[in-house]
Amino acid sequence: MSKTVRNLLVVISGILLGVMIFSAYKVISDKVVHYQARAKDNEVAENYEIRDPASPAPRVYEEQVEQELLEQGIQLDDEVSPINSLVDLDKFFADYPDAVAWIYCPDTKINYGVVEAEDNDYYLHRAIDGSQSASGALFVDCNNSRDFSDENTVIYGHHMNDGTKFASIMGYRERGYYGQHPVMYLSTRDMNYRVELFSSYLTDADSDTYSFRFDSTQEYAAWLQRMRSQSDFQSDVMLSTDDRIITLSTCSYEYTDARYVVQGRLVPIH
Repeated sequence: MSKTVRNLLVVISGILLGVMIFSAYKVISDKVVHYQARAKDNEVAENYEIRDPASPAPRVYEEQVEQELLEQGIQLDDEVSPINSLVDLDKFFADYPDAVAWIYCPDTKINYGVVEAEDNDYYLHRAIDGSQSASGALFVDCNNSRDFSDENTVIYGHHMNDGTKFASIMGYRERGYYGQHPVMYLSTRDMNYRVELFSSYLTDADSDTYSFRFDSTQEYAAWLQRMRSQSDFQSDVMLSTDDRIITLSTCSYEYTDARYVVQGRLVPIH
């Protein structure tokens, strides 16, 4: 073997070794970053976890809230939200000025606080306490009202490889998943809701799924029909223009700027 060939082999071996070391570094670095993000999420959850949960007790609403419900002709469903026995909502909302809700889906990893900032970039890579986090936080679109009073309130969450944040909503693409997870629960500063899911589908990041308010009931009714018609599952949830909707949105990777969304109507409960 000539000296030139030997030198060439040494160079190639060095390059390959460098690539292997860099790849190993990236894998380990990514694992560390994601571990830190999960640790932060667990820390937040533990801070507000009710340690010895009993059967959920009805949430006590302020008299002003009950009066507003009566004036709007809204009657609370008899169901008691499971979040009441899982999360200290008063402490959670007191600790974070940007907090607008807590969302929970039974038997999944979705059990998180939800925040809203003045723009849609702030919480992309920050936890709800503002610290850096690879998995970011669940956050409401900055164009939405903070009280979920818009016809459609959009909540964004990363699609994490470890199944955290909104990764599990991808399950609604599979036959039978909806039957196991037909509802979620959402608690705001003033109200508990059952989220009755009625649609899930792949869409573009700039589609009309991300409409927040409508100029007429006719326009809203047509939008609701379009949202339902795209669904990967069938539901018996009845919709009307009196309903308020939430849209859960996460990245999907079929094409550039693809998103997968799950939509449900908000039903006030105790």
